[in-house]
Amino acid sequence: MTSAYVMIQVAPGADSGDVHKKLHAVQGVRTVHFVAGPTDVIAFVEEADEAALAKTLEQILTVKGIQDTDTRIVLPM
Repeated sequence: MTSAYVMIQVAPGADSGDVHKKLHAVQGVRTVHFVAGPTDVIAFVEEADEAALAKTLEQILTVKGIQDTDTRIVLPM
């Protein structure tokens, strides 16, 4: 499994409820948390491998209302 935390900035004026619903609809997105600070949302993503993770990250970027993302891949320990 390959996992990542995706820090998301929501576009000003975007419907946060709609963004939340659409993020949960993306395959591989396991959790979605709205947070305070420079990041608006942190999503935890889990996929079978890096190629599948890359596709999921591309899908997240297409969600209407998302302005920018910053991804942290979880390292195996």
